[in-house]
Amino acid sequence: MNKKRLGGGAAVLLMAGLLAAHGWGATQVPVQTPGQGPSQPASTDAALLAKGKYLTTMGDCIGCHVADGGKAYAGGQYMGMPFGQISTPNITSDVDTGIGKYTDADFIRLMRGGVTPTGQNIYPAMPYPWYATLPDDDILAIKTYLFSLPPIHAPRLPSTIWFPFNLRPAIKGYNLLFIGDRFQTDPHLTAEQNRGAYIVNGLEHCGECHNHRNFLGNTAVALSVLGAPITQWYAPSLRFDPMTGLGRFSDNDIVQYLRDGHSPQMGTVAGPMSEVVDYSTHYLSDADLHAIVAYLHVLPPTPSYYGWKRRPYNTALVAGQQVYLSHCASCHQTDGAGLPGKIPALDGNGMVTATGPQSVIRVILGGLDARGPYALMPGVGATMTDDQIVAVTNYVRQGWSNVAPMNATPKLVDIIRRDTHTFTNGQRPDGCPTLMQDQLQTVLADKTNGLEDLLKSTTMPNLLNNVNAIVQKLHGLAPAVSRADAVNGLTIAYCPIVYGDDTIPADQRAWQVTHFADRLYTQLSTNGSD
Repeated sequence: MNKKRLGGGAAVLLMAGLLAAHGWGATQVPVQTPGQGPSQPASTDAALLAKGKYLTTMGDCIGCHVADGGKAYAGGQYMGMPFGQISTPNITSDVDTGIGKYTDADFIRLMRGGVTPTGQNIYPAMPYPWYATLPDDDILAIKTYLFSLPPIHAPRLPSTIWFPFNLRPAIKGYNLLFIGDRFQTDPHLTAEQNRGAYIVNGLEHCGECHNHRNFLGNTAVALSVLGAPITQWYAPSLRFDPMTGLGRFSDNDIVQYLRDGHSPQMGTVAGPMSEVVDYSTHYLSDADLHAIVAYLHVLPPTPSYYGWKRRPYNTALVAGQQVYLSHCASCHQTDGAGLPGKIPALDGNGMVTATGPQSVIRVILGGLDARGPYALMPGVGATMTDDQIVAVTNYVRQGWSNVAPMNATPKLVDIIRRDTHTFTNGQRPDGCPTLMQDQLQTVLADKTNGLEDLLKSTTMPNLLNNVNAIVQKLHGLAPAVSRADAVNGLTIAYCPIVYGDDTIPADQRAWQVTHFADRLYTQLSTNGSD
């Protein structure tokens, strides 16, 4: 690490840039023609393209470089940050609005150093400090794959970053401090463990969420995967401590969780990790998923918090238990064990036992989509007070075998509530979500098959009969759609119908959407959908 002393003026500029680079976005940088013409891929054979596609997927590039309902890698997603809004750029090979004029050297420089062909530094929302570990061959394989895709003309949307956080030169100092060397194998580790280290500390950049940031906003040199807050969620520890990390789960449980987004012992993913699974780890080979787990085993099983034990059964826990029995126990059971294969357990759940309570609060407020065999969870907290959510959050974090800190507060609940808008919690200032499931989009776009008419005619009095008819029709129109996709997709399609109906009282709309989703799940389960 370069520890050059900085003068006062340079230090001020560095801090401004570092604050803006605190895990968020880059200022908008127009891509101009570099001094030399674009290089052609060294090879376009199938093996190289397959390697490039695999590495691009491992890096989760599409997770940021696609807008809701947009085209892959064309950018256009807005990322909220404390200092404004940033749009992600187009990284297709379009020569006018994408990276089509990038040479091999340009692309390596951007991936490894965060510098554009015009010499401008970008903020490390693009995790180039992690990508700096990659060898040239892997970086150029990614470029080859991106250049093999059809170019998309998609100018970058305007970004807004407030002064002085839009000052880019200070990022040079950040890069001197935090960009490391290329990956080197550790002779003390097995080949599998070294492969896992390459993935975790490189393209998957797991520590970008699971590491605490240091005082300059960097994660790569901070505590290693001990858990950290991220966008009002909490990424739990990836150490194998049995109480606060992965130690109570088998390797196969963890591999299934990374591949499918759920496993019998770990339950289902939520929040930012859902996108990581959907866009990245779901497509990794089992060998690489096992390599990730093998490397995590190498790390000391350090607890992410110390000194916590079960609290006396005090007034706060009594209040939390009453809320739990009223709102949660019918699904998660009085013993917190859930229903295997249908409702995740709360006892021993890594999300519940994490250092921070953010994820528990967020799920209570916003619910969870259906995933695999697991049912959709409604946003039950939408009708609960902040104090009730605090009480039940602290209760489940201390319930059964859990001994997590009782650190939920009304202030934290208020902050998270204002930023939690899902189709099951009744807060729709941004409209209902966009339906993304291709087969459902196709059948709902067909106005002659009657599916949309059934959705539009579904009310509380006829909901049971209509849902049964919807399920029967869906089996005929799209028999390959999974149960989870059907529940999520049809509920998203039903959402604007309910929220656009002025005859339904505002405080009943979320309940009606949730009841529809619950009935869908039950009926699809009865009909044998998986």
